[in-house]
Amino acid sequence: MRGFNLKVLIFLCLLILLAPTFAKSVDFKIIKDTEGRTIKIPMKVDRVVVLTATCIETIYILGAIDKVVGISRNIIDNPFYIEVIKDLKEIPIVAQSLRDIDLEKILALRPDLIIGIGPEHPFGMSKEMVKKIEHLGIPIILLNLENLDENYLSIELLGEIFNRRDKAKELIEFMKKIQKEIESKVKGIPNIRKIKALMLSQKPTMVLGGYWGQQDLISLAGGTNVAAELREFVGEVSMEKIVYWNPDVITIVGTAPYEPKDLILNPQWRHINAIKNGKVYKYPYHLTGLFTPRVVLLLAWHASKFYPELRINWYKMADEFFIKFYGIKYSGPRE
Repeated sequence: MRGFNLKVLIFLCLLILLAPTFAKSVDFKIIKDTEGRTIKIPMKVDRVVVLTATCIETIYILGAIDKVVGISRNIIDNPFYIEVIKDLKEIPIVAQSLRDIDLEKILALRPDLIIGIGPEHPFGMSKEMVKKIEHLGIPIILLNLENLDENYLSIELLGEIFNRRDKAKELIEFMKKIQKEIESKVKGIPNIRKIKALMLSQKPTMVLGGYWGQQDLISLAGGTNVAAELREFVGEVSMEKIVYWNPDVITIVGTAPYEPKDLILNPQWRHINAIKNGKVYKYPYHLTGLFTPRVVLLLAWHASKFYPELRINWYKMADEFFIKFYGIKYSGPRE
């Protein structure tokens, strides 16, 4: 009997000794980021450093902005985020950009997790920086948003990370509803009638190529990207090349330092169909966000410019989206 009691005592002692190990095993979960990397993260994430503006918006919508303890400067440089996310300026800045990160500041914040963009993205983190962070033992999630489907995957992933799966599902379903509505309106357009579109960046000769989100944006809106041959995010081309492409519609990113009239009044552009027909438009600033949930509103806006006869009421969609997810009314232009 004494031997039995001794065995029980030893077993109980072992349980007590191993209890922290068992507890720790249920405190973590394994997830896979959009680059296919497998990462072990805490079951309950309370302290996150966000190095990319593309997901801060989603984190806010999911109701997890209070978990963010450090951000990159390019996040607070965006007036839209300052308008929507209260107290954003109070969050410590730990990076100037994804290529200029202060590891000491990050370490001082004791984050459970870092969220960035992978080296494959044109504005992503360097491979060396990713390795340094991994070597320090801090879990790092890399998002790679090449298209709309990956945007949905990133929202789902963030919902999993912050245990906000229901809100992530609600956001995805709302975005897909808008996407399907646009696709249904343009699906009957024959290839021969499809609008030839060109998207311009910070300079009139800097064009958005056939890589990343803009390709999806144009094709889902029923258009053809004349710059699809450029296998890069943004590339500079000659004026002759643009004349050769001869787009029917030109759209300009909302952050560009020039306006449609600058092209319309420039004699070099006069032979292009989009100029001759007055079909040059600049994104409403509040919709500028290729890799954010607002991309579906930008999709609707493009479809309305490509095919005005379809009478796509994109600003009604924007009103509903903004009120539902940002708690404010869309206040940008409605044309």
